[in-house]
Amino acid sequence: MNTFRRLELQAKGWSDRELLRAEQILERAEEHDIFLSRFVFWSAVIIVIISNIIVSLVLIPFLVFFQPWALYLVLILLAALVGWVYNFLITDVKHLERKHHILAGIIVPLIALGNTALIVIMVQKFMEKGAISSSTVSPWVMGILFGVVFIIPSIVDKIRIAVKNRRRAVLIK
Repeated sequence: MNTFRRLELQAKGWSDRELLRAEQILERAEEHDIFLSRFVFWSAVIIVIISNIIVSLVLIPFLVFFQPWALYLVLILLAALVGWVYNFLITDVKHLERKHHILAGIIVPLIALGNTALIVIMVQKFMEKGAISSSTVSPWVMGILFGVVFIIPSIVDKIRIAVKNRRRAVLIK
């Protein structure tokens, strides 16, 4: 409990024993919240990794049916959606420590790189089997495009937070 809140409660007539009891209750609740936040964080990471793999595997067979522009459009939409969901889950979790946010900042590009590799490998296998022509679609363009679009929601959110903090700092001065 912060000092201001403690003084405020003492002014209202709370005894030291009551204040101590309230602090203990709040600490227990915070420990529970931290455990749940960590659980949600790691669950979000696992869900995003699995969803990225599923999106990649589901997207590859459509190479045969879609025109390149339609395929890239679907790829961009799916990458943006998965990136936005991941960013939303990570930024919405309360009680995450700085190391979790740093870890999330490392994991996002790693997931994008892994997805790029998966897309490239799968498209090349389709090309080897003759299911798609190599002139139709570039696996490297698909993979890199997915990775870049996947990261964009996280970058936009970081910029939004930096601008918000800068405005707050200006208003405080």
